[in-house]
Amino acid sequence: MCKLFVTDADGSLLDKNNKISEANINAINELRARGIIYTIATGRMFSSILPYAMELKVNAPVICFNGALIKDVYTKKVYFYNPIQPDDALYAIKILKENGYHVNLYIDDKLVVEEINDRVNWYLSFNKVTVDAVGDLAEYIKKTGKGTAKIYAIGDIKNPAPIEPDVYDELCKKVSVSTSGGGHLEINAKGVSKGNALKTLANMYDIKRELVAAIGDNLNDLSMIEYAGFGIAMENAPELVKIKADFVTKSNNDDGIAFAINKIFKRRQIMAV
Repeated sequence: MCKLFVTDADGSLLDKNNKISEANINAINELRARGIIYTIATGRMFSSILPYAMELKVNAPVICFNGALIKDVYTKKVYFYNPIQPDDALYAIKILKENGYHVNLYIDDKLVVEEINDRVNWYLSFNKVTVDAVGDLAEYIKKTGKGTAKIYAIGDIKNPAPIEPDVYDELCKKVSVSTSGGGHLEINAKGVSKGNALKTLANMYDIKRELVAAIGDNLNDLSMIEYAGFGIAMENAPELVKIKADFVTKSNNDDGIAFAINKIFKRRQIMAV
């Protein structure tokens, strides 16, 4: 059986045009019709994922910022929030800027940047969110005393490259570091992950781990794929994610979510009416 089914958004639920296919919508509707709890776990901010969550009529709070926030889309109640504290954010921002990354902060469900540039415009091309250009980010944090739900560090958008090992090691002294692809970094407070948030959500509903299914496409999804009783990787996922998964479905451009759900129903591996 399965009682809780969770999907990643970008690269999994959403296709290359940031749309949810009709096949995926129909398959998720079938999940809910069978009494299965369905929601989304994403690196995105709440306001960015909200339209998709409403379109799919999720029946559980969404997981945002890679697990830093669990929030109800209907009541707006916050069940969990663990941001990067100001001192740790200042530490990470310094290292990231020294190594050529553009830094996005997420404060009060707004995108906060130093200035609007090509990398911000690239980000806004697939994330329709409110943005504040505030000048020097370190000075802004010192002035406001606010932490950030997540840091998204954008590398070279034309020639993406993996993080240098020494930079990774320095960052990991204070924060958690993962990636959602393209050489860009997803940075959270220590202990924050989609896997830990999924565990919190499952406990909220008193659902055992073996009755949880999760699907994703990148390294920031790995923790929830490993936590779930049935972990599913997209075909477009890195090899490491596929190796750790129990099942590999089709790509996000080939209705991979629907394929996985239909395959599971057919084989009766984890679901029952």
